[in-house]
Amino acid sequence: MKPLRTTLETTIRPRLLVVAARHAMTDYHRDRMLPKLLGLPLASALPPLQDVLERLTLSEAMMEQARRHHDAGWRPSEHVLVMAALMSETLYLQGSQARPHHALHEAHDMPPQAACR
Repeated sequence: MKPLRTTLETTIRPRLLVVAARHAMTDYHRDRMLPKLLGLPLASALPPLQDVLERLTLSEAMMEQARRHHDAGWRPSEHVLVMAALMSETLYLQGSQARPHHALHEAHDMPPQAACR
């Protein structure tokens, strides 16, 4: 499996979706958002970070497939939240000592995507 940062850097997504996700990172609070995004009960402990990243990556891939196939069930707002969580958690994994909502500046160091569709 490729390293997650490499996967994120080579993933092609529409520029508007990426920019929206970067802005959503400013309001990202892992304790509140991850249980909802992962379908966990509110009082449960969060899974290990690697499991979180795998589940978010899978969820985002399914949303991207729905978007590309013009699925009526695709929700842009949910896709943006999952992408923001994935980008924030990746920064968290990299050892960023800044809180995820301050990680927006570091996220701008990631390419917006090699090609936007």
